[in-house]
Amino acid sequence: MATFVRQYIDGCALCQQNKINTHPTAPGLQPIAATTTLPFKAVTMDFITDLPESQGMTSCWIVVDHNTTKGMVILPCTKEIDALGTAQLYHTGPYRRFGLPDSMISDRGPQFASRVMQELVKLLGVKSKLSTDGQTERINQEVEVFLRIFCAAHPDDWVNFLPDIEFSHNQRIPQGRNESPFFLMMGYNPRAIPAVTQTAEHPSVEERLKELQLAREEAKAAHELARQRMSERITSSFKPFTLRQKVWLEGTNIRSPTNKKLTPKREGPFAITEVLGPLTYRLKLPPQWRIHDVFYASLLTPYKETEAHGPTFANLPPEEVDGDSEYEVESIKGHRLRRGKYQYLVKWKGYSSSEDTWESIQHLLPNAAKIVTTYQQKNKIQDQTIPARRRR
Repeated sequence: MATFVRQYIDGCALCQQNKINTHPTAPGLQPIAATTTLPFKAVTMDFITDLPESQGMTSCWIVVDHNTTKGMVILPCTKEIDALGTAQLYHTGPYRRFGLPDSMISDRGPQFASRVMQELVKLLGVKSKLSTDGQTERINQEVEVFLRIFCAAHPDDWVNFLPDIEFSHNQRIPQGRNESPFFLMMGYNPRAIPAVTQTAEHPSVEERLKELQLAREEAKAAHELARQRMSERITSSFKPFTLRQKVWLEGTNIRSPTNKKLTPKREGPFAITEVLGPLTYRLKLPPQWRIHDVFYASLLTPYKETEAHGPTFANLPPEEVDGDSEYEVESIKGHRLRRGKYQYLVKWKGYSSSEDTWESIQHLLPNAAKIVTTYQQKNKIQDQTIPARRRR
């Protein structure tokens, strides 16, 4: 009996969709093979956003050498930066030191996935890969952790210390390496600001030196703390998804038409239509969803269907009424005004919440008149009722 109950609960789609995942399995780090030993010929880039405002800047743009050195360039920017602004940052930072890269790896952020950026890199002869790389992802996340730690101590003037943060990263010998990024890029390790200096004759000079020394020590400490935190993510029990497998999509980044706290934790289930990589998948989304259909594995959860529970979503075919396709309304979940007329968010019987659609009242009457009237009375909505049949 206990086994049957567990299987029944495991197969309940509503439980899978709404329960909090207290033991998420993060996908392991998947390295992308290096193709050259020259510095910054293959780069990855990412943005660290929502930092405390400093000199009008709220974000950082980091570029990491994907291949041998793992060196980093970091520049301040705003969260609203676009593709052309990103290109200008590259010209200001890495380009003047290393020239153009041969290839570029980035996530699917709007700055990188836009047509402008893709056309630009094509004209420049740079290969663009919209993906996530395990090795560099770890470096990026490590940099983000220590940058946020550092910004907590310098919320107003962290922009002034970005050179120290970059220097601290490039002079440190990474775990599993024998040389620092500086040595691999230039053949030597540049001198850092010494921890102890002689007393200066001018107080302002001595004060500035102490300030730089303190910033260097804080950056070093933040780096070590970030490294310790990220070391926990080296291993993973993640099992890759397969073609046509059904998965749940985390609702974290999905805009909800109703109260976010009351919406399901996950949407779906959706079938995987294409395996783009070990951690990247294309899903078959509802046609009314106007979002990109490629997602990282950390946003996906396997959909389970057990014999004890049976299928949750019947996906009932429409009934033919007077030659029209009629779907049964289960409930109305919300409403909105569009051009002075009400639209209702409809939950269809036998379908998951991802199939919910916005419908005018003409499409809901007369078959769903009782449900519509009850919802209008409960929410004190004054709306015209025009008898018509639902066409879908």
